[in-house]
Amino acid sequence: MKQLELSKSIDHHFPAPKSNRGILASSYLETLILMQHEGSFHLDEVKHFHDDPALVQVLGIQQMPKASALGNWLRRMGNNRQGLASLSKVNKGVLKAALHHCKEITLDIDATEIISHKADAQWTYNKNQGYMPMVGHIAEVGMVVACDFRTGNTSPAKDNLAFIQQCKAALPQDCQIKSLRIDAAGYQTKIIQYCEEQAIDYAIRAKMSAGIKEHIEDREENDWHVKFHHVVP
Repeated sequence: MKQLELSKSIDHHFPAPKSNRGILASSYLETLILMQHEGSFHLDEVKHFHDDPALVQVLGIQQMPKASALGNWLRRMGNNRQGLASLSKVNKGVLKAALHHCKEITLDIDATEIISHKADAQWTYNKNQGYMPMVGHIAEVGMVVACDFRTGNTSPAKDNLAFIQQCKAALPQDCQIKSLRIDAAGYQTKIIQYCEEQAIDYAIRAKMSAGIKEHIEDREENDWHVKFHHVVP
């Protein structure tokens, strides 16, 4: 985080606190990042850092918000959508550093179930209460490029073309989607047409049907081709 000057980038793109005693956006986000590295699942677990002043000193942390402050800030950023827009700008810089000189990426998108017992949580197709955000990953570096938060009962096939375009817009300026991988939720005419128009290679799981089965059986052995992609280590 220090090498990337992440705190400077966060505070540049996120709104500043309204008072001199307010906590900077970088303190909130870096605390959340450290909590995830620790394996925390709940905001209350930030107390593990408050209870370990030696670790906080070694990490050079100047401000460490408490659980209530973290929750209030996240809700405030989420309610006005400004936080997501700012986060996307910060993430572009992180992705650019991670991708180095890579100009073409493989995009994996998939719905990711989050089990929750909050009052507004809906039932997912796995028969759990929670949420079903769509997440886009860059295969070459294993990083998230974009996320679309969705209720648990939202169909995994909903608005996936718009999400692919959202992922494209979230990439660094000189980087493009070369390949797309998606499960049967992406087996849609408009997605296939978009990939053809944009010269994007794609691997999409198709639901077996009588028409597809007949088409496959009509193919000759030399009609099939295996395509390999170079993956940046």
